[in-house]
Amino acid sequence: MNPIKQFYLAVRFIGLPSTLRTMAYSLYRDRIEKRHTRQSPQPVVPVSPLSLLEVKPFHTGAYFTFQQGIKLEVALLSPHTARLTWTPGKAAPFYAVTGEETIALLVNLKEVPDGWMLSTGGLQVIVHPDGRVSYRSEGRLIRQDEPPVFTAPAWQHQASLDPDAAIYGLGERTRLDLRPGKYRLWNTDPNGSYGPGDDPLYVNIPVFYCQQSAGGYLAFYENPFDASAEFNHQAIFNFKGGALRLYLTAAPLPKALEEYSRLTGRSPLPPRWSLGFHQCKWGYRTAEEVRAVVAGFRQRQLPLDAFHFDIDYMDGYRVFTVDPERFPDFDRLVGDLAREDIRSVVILDPGVKIDPDYGVYTAGLDGGHFCTLPNGKPVRSLVWPGWVHFPDFSNPETRRWWGEYYRPFLQDGIAGFWHDMNEPAAFTAWGERTMPVISQHSLEGRGGIHQEAHNLYGLHMNMAAYNALRSQQPDKRPWLLTRSGWAGVQRYAWKWTGDTESTWDALHMTIGTVIGLGLSGIPYSGPDIGGFSGNPDPELYVRWFQLAALMPFFRNHAAVGSERSEPWQYGEQATDIIRQMLHLRRRLMPYLYTLAWEASQTGAPLARPLAWHYPQDQRFWVLDDAYLLGSDLLIAPVVEQGATSRRVLLPEGSWTHFWDDRYYPGGEEIEIEAPFERIPFFIRAGSVLPLDEDGLLGLHVYPGDHAGEFRSHLYLDAGDGYGPNRQSVFTQHCRGNRLMLQWRAEGNYPLPEQVRVVLHGNQHAAVRIDEQPVEWHPEGLVTQPFENIKFVLQ
Repeated sequence: MNPIKQFYLAVRFIGLPSTLRTMAYSLYRDRIEKRHTRQSPQPVVPVSPLSLLEVKPFHTGAYFTFQQGIKLEVALLSPHTARLTWTPGKAAPFYAVTGEETIALLVNLKEVPDGWMLSTGGLQVIVHPDGRVSYRSEGRLIRQDEPPVFTAPAWQHQASLDPDAAIYGLGERTRLDLRPGKYRLWNTDPNGSYGPGDDPLYVNIPVFYCQQSAGGYLAFYENPFDASAEFNHQAIFNFKGGALRLYLTAAPLPKALEEYSRLTGRSPLPPRWSLGFHQCKWGYRTAEEVRAVVAGFRQRQLPLDAFHFDIDYMDGYRVFTVDPERFPDFDRLVGDLAREDIRSVVILDPGVKIDPDYGVYTAGLDGGHFCTLPNGKPVRSLVWPGWVHFPDFSNPETRRWWGEYYRPFLQDGIAGFWHDMNEPAAFTAWGERTMPVISQHSLEGRGGIHQEAHNLYGLHMNMAAYNALRSQQPDKRPWLLTRSGWAGVQRYAWKWTGDTESTWDALHMTIGTVIGLGLSGIPYSGPDIGGFSGNPDPELYVRWFQLAALMPFFRNHAAVGSERSEPWQYGEQATDIIRQMLHLRRRLMPYLYTLAWEASQTGAPLARPLAWHYPQDQRFWVLDDAYLLGSDLLIAPVVEQGATSRRVLLPEGSWTHFWDDRYYPGGEEIEIEAPFERIPFFIRAGSVLPLDEDGLLGLHVYPGDHAGEFRSHLYLDAGDGYGPNRQSVFTQHCRGNRLMLQWRAEGNYPLPEQVRVVLHGNQHAAVRIDEQPVEWHPEGLVTQPFENIKFVLQ
């Protein structure tokens, strides 16, 4: 970002006096880092594992000792996954992994002509005498690592890439296929606005999936240090410290994400309301304004599921406070929203204002809960309240202390918490927008500097909150939204894509960003509708709203100083279209909730690239203007200004257009109409799409396009808590002109008393439900839950 734009945005968002204070903080940070950073008197000589000296087996792998004091531990964790740890260097505390990464295996270690091979019958890892490592799966070489280079305390690791390889992941990026490109792995606030090409952003995770003809694999480096990644002819990673620990999974994309989520944890099933529509804007400064906005939704019959309170509700931006003048009787306001079935979410920032009259500050100081300088004094930083200290969330005592402050909000009826500024971000005039890199962190008592702990900070903050909420409200599912995090953050929080600019390019970019987050293990994310920083016109706003309505997280939000962005601000036509999309979101809730359950079981993201289910077609490897929502819906948003139609490449199989029930054979590129009021999307042949039809469960059957079996799923429970549930499997048996639909259910949550079954795309001559003939109606039939329905199709 150029300096003039950066200065303009700073003045716009934080004001001129605070912008000038950023200079004082930047000087303070630079002075601290210069004082405490030691320069090595001699240049450090890079070393590599020149030759293998010793091999020692253990029950799941082997230890390898090389010259130059370099050691390698190889452990096979499953038939598909290996862990390689190169030392010297301290391994990170086990924040990312869950402790459930190992499956009992019989590992075979044997000497081969070019080294030592470890195998489980699936993945083969060959360690060569010169430190190269090869990986083979199903008889094919899928990756070969060059010997790593250690330049104390830093590591470099590189591996060859096949010419046709596509690369996905690395957390939050502005494109889907990351090749070619160079990226920094350092959680960063882009200063209020970003667009295509900006890097780094808020969530940086050293994990990627390599899609290639030779066989795909996922690679995860469990190293949170400041790092860089480059993908061109090779994949090159540079870490500024720590041990070099790599997890490699050889598997197709769905299986690789299942293994990675088993390793780093899966997102728990969220409360159902969180999949609804969320409204927010930075700048709702009073309770009266909040009530007026909510009344606007009510009067226009626009469904609203959650309201987010931005920093305006706080008393002088002090975390865990409420302004008593602008938001008096806050609990009453929250209660009134709850009576309209609207959940309240409050924003929380980690910076604690330095104020001797502020209880959170004095308790944190007395308890030793803040990050410090090497001399033991709390380190200062600058954010919304002014000068602050940052809690050291890598200390378990600090996490417990911080978690207690959520309790009063829960007592007021707050349903969710939105964690912002937790990279952690600082207001600066130049240089790194965070605390000094030599700041001290506990890291569970072993100690470390901010250069290592920085990327972990958001993960730790969410860990503190989630554990507190589980303890304080054990009968409810926590809901957290975070701006920053690292590997494993999906166990605690959802993610939104932050401060996107309000442009058509940013709208298109959002598809790749959300998919990339999902392929980095974070299944729930979504954009600020219309973009955060700017003023979208009605066309851009509506197209963004249509896209967001078919993404995991669905929120309207915009920056202070931008124009009002409630749906009715864009004219009557736009409001009507938005109302249609809000009702569509509610109709899709059974399907979305089932996808949420699937994510909790397998780690599968809700929004997926088409290569997820159709990797055999290389055209889908880099396609970034369409995506799959689960396995059954193909979403083709309009991302070009003025467009009223678009090209859509349909995968193999057959597809039905949602809006007009028109049938399209797969494997072809089609031109589809996309008038202003519609976003094109398609349903896969063989699907049973569950929809909410004014409280009645609708089962929309899209017959399979060839002889065989087709399965769909439905998950039901109370929508919150940890009580009974029911899992249903619908199986279509297709043969000629005969279709049988079977319904098998397990669990103790009650089935609905009635369902509505709708058959799409075919005429039918005869229908039998549980062997009883029935009269069929073109608009569907309301019936009790059944075991099977048999159709004879014309």
